[in-house]
Amino acid sequence: MTNAERFLNAYAQCEKRLAELAEQPRYIPFSQLVARCANRSRVVAINQQSLREYNELRNAIVHIRGSKKEIIAEPCNSVTEDIERIAKLLTEPHDILKYASMPVKTVYIDTSIHDAFQLMQEMDTSKIPVYKEQNFVGMLTLAEIAKVAMQGRTDDTVVSDVISSTKNSRVVFTSKSNNVDVVLEYFDKARDEGITLLAILITESGKSSEKPIGIITTADLPNILKIYA
Repeated sequence: MTNAERFLNAYAQCEKRLAELAEQPRYIPFSQLVARCANRSRVVAINQQSLREYNELRNAIVHIRGSKKEIIAEPCNSVTEDIERIAKLLTEPHDILKYASMPVKTVYIDTSIHDAFQLMQEMDTSKIPVYKEQNFVGMLTLAEIAKVAMQGRTDDTVVSDVISSTKNSRVVFTSKSNNVDVVLEYFDKARDEGITLLAILITESGKSSEKPIGIITTADLPNILKIYA
């Protein structure tokens, strides 16, 4: 397959996916699709300039003669590979669970601080979700455990004695059906509000009354951001 054929195949994949994202039942020009989708897809937002240039290039390499397309130019390897990269990013699913830590261990409000600390060490984590029966009540952090330890009161202390309810606003729940674009939106929103998210907890349908099946923290962001590089 020539570079021109590969380019046109990837271009068609991009155009189809952009039309789906834009939810346009009727045809609109490619450049308008890019503009409409830039605020709906991080992939489009990051690559919108390249997509506009590839739209112009597509018109330069194809000449329409009647009902036939005549290829009149060949794109170089780097351009062909780049539009294929963008097409892959747009069309391949990036399920949120693929980038989450699983399974998620939890503790309860009556769990001893000692047991909670042991579990966090086993998981190599600095935070762990806390539940009261089936309901999420907050995140226990190593900082809170360290404070209790320095006060010398770990023997009979349970999680409910030290957990801070003010951190609940720093935890987001989302459905497992979402993709990683949603993850970055949550972190961006928190940053804009001057908040540092402790975690994104992933459940079946995004409800706090459901047990988490995956967790994403700032430690997972580097792997997520590699998608868009």
